[in-house]
Amino acid sequence: MAAFSDNKIKAFIDTMLRKTESIDELLSVLQRSALSIVIFSENFADSPWCLDEVATVVQSMAKFGHRALPVFYKVCWSDVAGDSGCYSAIIDDELKANSVDNKRWRDALKAVANCAGHTSMAIPIESELIEKIVEDVQKQLIDMSPSIKSENLVGMGSRILEVERLLAMDEADGIRIIGLWGMGGVGKTTLAKACYGRMVSSKKDIKHLFIRNINQICERQQGVEGIVHELYSKILSQLEQLLLGDVFNLTKIFAPGSIIIVTTRNKKVLHNAMAKIYAVACLNDSETIQLFSLRAFRTHCPPDNWMDISCRATSYCQGNPLALRVLGGMLFREDKDYWESFLGGFSLIQNPEIGDVLRRSYDKMGADEKRLFLDVAYFLHGISRSRLVGYMETLYSSARAKVKDLIDMSLLLCISYKDGEKIEVHDLLKEMAMSIGKCTRLIDPDDVHKLLGIKTMVPPRRKRRKATNMHPKGNCALEGLRTVEGISLDLHNAKEMHLEANAFEGMDSLTFLKFCITCHYPIGKKNIKLPYGGLDFLPNGLRWLQWDEYPSKSLPSGFYPCHLVHLILRWSPIKKCWEGFDQPKLVNLMVLDLSFCSNLTVIPDLSCSLQLEELLLQDCTSLVEVPSHVQYLDKLITLDLGRCVNIRRLPSKLNSKVLKHVKINDCPMVRHCPEINSGELMELDLSGTPVRELPSAIYSVKEGGSLRLYGKIITNFPAVSASLNEFNLNHTTMKEMNSYDHHQASSKLLPKFASLSLHGNSQLKSLPKYIWNMVSFDLFISSSPLLDSLPEISEPVNFLSCFWIHQCERLKSLPSSINNLVNLQCLSLSNTGIKSLPSSIHELDRLQSIELINCKSLESIPSNIHKLPKLNKLWLSGCESIVSLPELPPSLSELDVGGCKSLQALPSNATKLSWRRLLLYNCPKLDMTIPDEIVANYLIYAPSFERYKPYELQYLGNKIPEWFAYKSMKDKDNSCLTVQLPPANRTSSKQLIRGIAFGVVCSSSNAWLVICDCVIGTVTVASWSCYVPRWYAMKSSDNVLLWFASDEKAGSVGEGEAWYVKYAGHTVSFSFYPHGGDAKPWKRKLKIKRCGVSLLY
Repeated sequence: MAAFSDNKIKAFIDTMLRKTESIDELLSVLQRSALSIVIFSENFADSPWCLDEVATVVQSMAKFGHRALPVFYKVCWSDVAGDSGCYSAIIDDELKANSVDNKRWRDALKAVANCAGHTSMAIPIESELIEKIVEDVQKQLIDMSPSIKSENLVGMGSRILEVERLLAMDEADGIRIIGLWGMGGVGKTTLAKACYGRMVSSKKDIKHLFIRNINQICERQQGVEGIVHELYSKILSQLEQLLLGDVFNLTKIFAPGSIIIVTTRNKKVLHNAMAKIYAVACLNDSETIQLFSLRAFRTHCPPDNWMDISCRATSYCQGNPLALRVLGGMLFREDKDYWESFLGGFSLIQNPEIGDVLRRSYDKMGADEKRLFLDVAYFLHGISRSRLVGYMETLYSSARAKVKDLIDMSLLLCISYKDGEKIEVHDLLKEMAMSIGKCTRLIDPDDVHKLLGIKTMVPPRRKRRKATNMHPKGNCALEGLRTVEGISLDLHNAKEMHLEANAFEGMDSLTFLKFCITCHYPIGKKNIKLPYGGLDFLPNGLRWLQWDEYPSKSLPSGFYPCHLVHLILRWSPIKKCWEGFDQPKLVNLMVLDLSFCSNLTVIPDLSCSLQLEELLLQDCTSLVEVPSHVQYLDKLITLDLGRCVNIRRLPSKLNSKVLKHVKINDCPMVRHCPEINSGELMELDLSGTPVRELPSAIYSVKEGGSLRLYGKIITNFPAVSASLNEFNLNHTTMKEMNSYDHHQASSKLLPKFASLSLHGNSQLKSLPKYIWNMVSFDLFISSSPLLDSLPEISEPVNFLSCFWIHQCERLKSLPSSINNLVNLQCLSLSNTGIKSLPSSIHELDRLQSIELINCKSLESIPSNIHKLPKLNKLWLSGCESIVSLPELPPSLSELDVGGCKSLQALPSNATKLSWRRLLLYNCPKLDMTIPDEIVANYLIYAPSFERYKPYELQYLGNKIPEWFAYKSMKDKDNSCLTVQLPPANRTSSKQLIRGIAFGVVCSSSNAWLVICDCVIGTVTVASWSCYVPRWYAMKSSDNVLLWFASDEKAGSVGEGEAWYVKYAGHTVSFSFYPHGGDAKPWKRKLKIKRCGVSLLY
């Protein structure tokens, strides 16, 4: 309460109401309040009064537009709103006879818990939690103020609060200048007006002035002084507050105590005025949908069956309020057919209200700045800022300053990330750029094909002639041969092109050429074909050359690109980049990527490439040597030699002081790792490489980095001191891990690894006691056959969240003190000799997953496992000795007992659980009474499951359940059936189909998936799959596989509306087949004997 009072927020607490028996007084209080803070605690559900209060808050939300702010204090969302959470259990115990209150309280808890709020688990320090709550309340109260609500403004609370904080940082008797900076249409003037209105309403005795479009007035009146003296000379002497919109010049003409809010796209204006700057960001996702809905539907949220298409529409706007308002207005009161047609080819830039606003900054730029902006918008968005500057310095003078100017003018976005800064361009600005530069920069596959497809002669040079009515300009892509500056083509979308040897001749202005594969594997089919002798010519002015699957053994002999910055030729049959001894000096080269060039024998001469930052040679399996001069590349950041299986000789040193990533993994011929002298090393990968001596660099990897080591030379655990993000130590000969002395092990000097992996250490016999304190997230141990025990856990460990130990057959038990792993969420003990779990495991109240796959000695599960409040997954497949299961926890949603050959029965409470995945395949002794009851009630739970998550059930049997609406006929193809889709009802407020249930009866297989395709004619319009565990494949008996798809588009392939809407009324085929997880259907025998489909409405 004190925190609210300090921030001038009137708050009411309900302690006084508890003395009354009626809750009507609370409803009266809620009518006079804007917001309720509901604090969910561990004992909240014990109080019927508290539950009634929540129901009353929800009632007020529906009637009066009241808001709720939930605070989860030492509980989580699933505890409060989950069907199997602790609140639900308490309500069931208290109200077994009162189903009305039971449902009312449950619905109310879910409604409030689904509101945006805070949790003490995310903010454990109470003072910080209180501060966040107060800040959130302030934002929401601003958003709910009459002036904001009447204008349908969205997301103003947080923005106004930040501006007011900036104003409060300066002395009240000084001149306070706040600059609102951002791209066109982002809402700078709207925010300024809202701040201005709050100031005026709170200080009615002050003089104030709001001037719009000050920039245009400035241009007419020769500056700010002219405006003030000519238009407002009588007011200026008394002026205390002035708001100027869209200013480029500002002078010191204001009296002490003045507050000035300036909106601009040019940050330099604000620096010159010594203003505090608030960067006005685009709206977030929820704000975006809300603003769009207010315009398109006149409500705060789209109707349920319009959410998907609304998200598609708003994704284009990327949170720009002006674009959202315009787009929403265009679609208001239109039906879905109109929306689909409109979204298929609309352009907001063509709308003057948006296009003129966005183009204003571009038109004020110089010629070089315009070209630079177009290059980034077309080709280079997402590139690091330093890489962009390096690239542009080969094209323009003062490139660094020009890039900064474009950022300051809000045309480029500079986004910080862990390795530096990257440059992005808003989608609306990209579209503007596309309309401007389409003649000089080609990205459309058809335009590229027209320009480069078989060209027998180069047009002769002739004097350029200005386009007139008599001589109109022709097709840009064809006639702009000499003016084309950049070409980019995604080879996945490209037609097959046959290029002639002189295809690029005459393209003197070409600086950017990119034929790329956007996925991480080659496409197989070569879409670009060259003559037998390859190309005769590439422009020497190229700065960026990327040609994945370049179809030749070398680059043209006359190609000397002295300005080349990027050279990328991945998956190419190239042997050498240049034939002969006369090779170009690549003095500007920053990136050389020849990854997956399996024929490459020699890399280019890099002795002069002192700007090189990345040398990527992954999977160059014919490469034998990396030249010694690479050691002198002192700006090298990344060296990747992964899986270069024939490489033998490396430089003795790598002198770069900025080297961050060194990958020499899986190089079986390498015996020595270069000496690394970098102080910035973040990644060193020697996994699979049998070096004879560990480099000293393993002790130089920085905090948060990755270290992967391998080999028999490692006889003890390396005593690294940095707390790494990842530390892999595989296939060593170490027997124990006693590398840290007693002082280190018992103090804070012990490093803490986010992930520690110990794989294939066949001689490892024991682990130290302090290992539990060395890992903050994941501890993975596997294939250590001599390891027969784990150390006890002497004190609570607050960090370790996942513990995997696999293929350690001698390990018979876990420490009895396992309960001290208080943060453990995942426990995996597959292929171990574990016989039972310690009874203390029930104290792990955060444990979500237990995996005991193929633990053949496992005889029982602790009877108290039902006390685990968050356990949702229990995998026991292949546990052949287990006979029965105890009562299962209410939170359990996944159970896999496939291959449990001795299992006789499921626990009685299995029918009461909400199963997401229940796998009972290959259990010949299992009593099917309970599984049959679960199958019969399958549809009760399936439609209520979360979108995009599977619901699967597998069990022994040979029949499709009777409740399936469509089943294959015995005398026809049992893997295919036809269904008549219902007609579409586009006016309905409910979704046409909530989901689809699938069923198959199949025989033994090693397939990974069973897939169902929905086909109309020869076109697959939707597809679904069900996973089949391979490690315990069904063998002797038939098994039934049922699964349910509940996502909104129900398996639709590609963009657009759901398939069942698009093809409503058609007859469709559902075809089932096995799949092996690769590009071709699984070839091993799997016979589908029955199939079925049910559409759920």
